[in-house]
This record gives sequence, structure tokens and C-alpha cells, in this order.
Amino acid sequence: MKFNFDHEVLVLPGAILSHSDADAIQLRVLLWLASDLSLAGKPRQLAKLAECDLKQANDAIAYWQSRGILGGSDAVPTMAEQKSTNRKTAGAAAVSADAAVAPDASKRTLLRRAEELPTYTSTELAELLEKRETLRAMVNEAQQILGKIFNPSEVNILVTMFDYLGLTEEGILLLLSHCRRVGKLNLRAIEKYAYSLVDRGITAPDALEEEFRTVEALHSFEGEVRTLFGMKSRSLTGKEDKMLRAWVSYGYDIEIVRHAYEITVNATATPSVPYTHKILERWHEEGLHTLAEIEAAETAARERRDTSAGTLGNSFDTDDLFRAALERSFRETGAKDDT
Repeated sequence: MKFNFDHEVLVLPGAILSHSDADAIQLRVLLWLASDLSLAGKPRQLAKLAECDLKQANDAIAYWQSRGILGGSDAVPTMAEQKSTNRKTAGAAAVSADAAVAPDASKRTLLRRAEELPTYTSTELAELLEKRETLRAMVNEAQQILGKIFNPSEVNILVTMFDYLGLTEEGILLLLSHCRRVGKLNLRAIEKYAYSLVDRGITAPDALEEEFRTVEALHSFEGEVRTLFGMKSRSLTGKEDKMLRAWVSYGYDIEIVRHAYEITVNATATPSVPYTHKILERWHEEGLHTLAEIEAAETAARERRDTSAGTLGNSFDTDDLFRAALERSFRETGAKDDT
């Protein structure tokens, strides 16, 4: 029976037959290098394709160089050499050089700036999408999520996010879906967001989902708070943003915030986020977690006030005492903030 290869055939040096000690990763790396030798200058992409980490990819290249299968220093281009050719390979060489110095360094150290990543031509992108079914499927799904046909620059962003930032296909699609829900549709802005997530070590799909749930909850909550306080479209100050995040961490919904807002306006005649924050902070410290618990505590305080007034024959008012303490704390905090 006669056999034939039904697919494209790779040409490999016959000398590899004498290297039976090569492991599975080293063999996969060699096969991918045989398909495209320029991958030697793109170790992150090579690692992704060979299903290994960056250090293993670099070690595999070094292994085949030491065995004389890969030709000398030319196999991994230096950044100086590549700057004289094109920006794409220069970016890849910068990553390779950094990896050689500190192979265990964080991705965020190597890929902090977009200019460190390769830029593919339209022809190169078409070839990549033709060869890599997973990548092609991801780009198609991404277009569906954002509701647009990508131009080459946008496809380049997705490819580099996939090959160089350590995000999985699922992670990238989760990111795009999240950005669509919060109204962030510009891929360049999404790319910057992806860098910030990598900087913080948030790359696994479950970690991304948790992050996006928190961000979306805060995004929705912020809109409700803005409406309540009449903030319109102005940006939150740093202090206001910190206070809103604290309210979310307390587990307080907009109804509890509205209750504190009404107390604020009744006491000061002016909407004040810091004053409302003091009320919410005090409730949190007292272990009051729901509106029902807060209202029950207020009712109990009024009953104690009425009982004290009837027993002592005076007008002792615990609500007045609470407001006085709150206002004193608010003034003291404001004075500290002004210094």
C-alpha cells in the first residue's frame, strides 16, 4: 500500500534523527521553526504555537543551536539588526532580548508599551489568519461582539494581544464582551485596558470574569449615584471615586445610599458625597447591612429617645446627638483634607 502526505510537507534537517534525546517541547518548537524560521525572533508567538512557556521556547531554540541544527546567532535576530529592516521584527527582538536577560520576568516588564509589539502588514495578517484556524475564529467572534468589520490595524491589535500578552482566546472574548457592555468600543482603548489587566496579573478567564463583574457593578452603581447627586457628566474626583468603591465594598445598594442622601439633605440642605459617606461609614461600622436593619436601628433609637424623655422629663434627643457627632466628624475630616 502506498502512502502520501495529504498536507503541506515540512523540510527538516536529517541530522535531527541523531538527537533522540530531544523532548516533546523541543520537537514541537523545531517543527514550528521549520514552518516559519522567523518565529525564532518571536519567542512569545513561538511559545504560544508550541504550547509551552517563554523560557521553554528559548531553551528549545538554544538546544537546537547547540546541536548545530539552527545556524548560529543569526537564528535569533538582535534588536539592532532588526531596526534596520522593519518595526515589526524590531519589536519581537526587543522581547527576545529582555527574555534572555530575565527569562522569568513578568510579562508586564517586557510588554509595557505598545511599540514593543510587532506590527504586521495586511499580507502577513492574511497569512496568519489563513494558517491559524483558532486565531481566525477568534477574530470573527470579536467582530460579532463589537458589531463591526475590523481594519488591518484592529486585527493586528487582536493578534498581538493573543500572541504576546498571555491572554487566552476565551479571555480576550470576555474582555471584548465586557467592554461592549460598558460602552468601550475602541480597540486601541481596549488594548490599553488589556495591558493594565496584565500589569495586575489578571489574565485567567475566572479572574477576568470576577474583575468584570466588579467593574460593571461599580459602573452601574456610579450612574445611579450620579443621578441621585445631580453630578451630570463631570468626572468623579479621586476622593469621590474612593468613597463610591467603599460603598460597594460595604454591600450597600442605591436604596441605602438614597436613605443616607435624604438624611444628608435634611441636615445640610445640600447634597454632599463626603457627608453621605460619613453616614454610610457609620452604619457599616455598626454592622448594619440592609435598609431594613438601618430603619430598625433608627426606630429603636427613636423609642429610646422617647423613653428617656418620658422618664427623665427632658428633651434628650439621640438623633440630635448622632447628627452633632456626625457633623463634628465631617468638619474634622474636612479640616484634615484642607491641610
